[in-house]
Amino acid sequence: RVFRERYLQKPFYTATLLHPYRYNEDYLVDLTGTVAELDTATLRAPVVVPLGSPITVVGLDDTYVLARLPGPMPLVRLRVQTQRGTLDDPARELAMVLSQEPPLQSVHPDMQAVIARQEVTRGMTRREVSMSWGLPDKITSVPGSTGTIEAWIYFDRRAHVFLDNGMVTNWQQF
Repeated sequence: RVFRERYLQKPFYTATLLHPYRYNEDYLVDLTGTVAELDTATLRAPVVVPLGSPITVVGLDDTYVLARLPGPMPLVRLRVQTQRGTLDDPARELAMVLSQEPPLQSVHPDMQAVIARQEVTRGMTRREVSMSWGLPDKITSVPGSTGTIEAWIYFDRRAHVFLDNGMVTNWQQF
């Protein structure tokens, strides 16, 4: 009930660039990493939803938070990891893709133009990378001498983005 009061029919903005998967007639944004782990290739939808697009949560079921974008777009299913627990659990996951304020307002002015051009550069934070390129298909992490080193893998861009303690240090095409 608390979830419904906080999220249903409330206006939000997309907090990242979204490049959803096709899911029957709908679109799927997978916050669990499950789709990337499948053996079969799941096709991306032929649409990219820009950062800061209006989005409204319209429902939920056992696996998905259901949302609508303006216009004749199909339903967007947000697959969340948390099925049970407190409201804070799914709220933390949804904060990766939903924002109550236009998301670029909270970014350092030097990074705003980079994000608007959908580019990645050294020194970006995890959040700024996801705003620019969307959530990665897969994340691998290993302990490093100065903290955690992550490789964010974007299959559709055929790219790896490397982060050291949450900051971009490099990227490469594969």
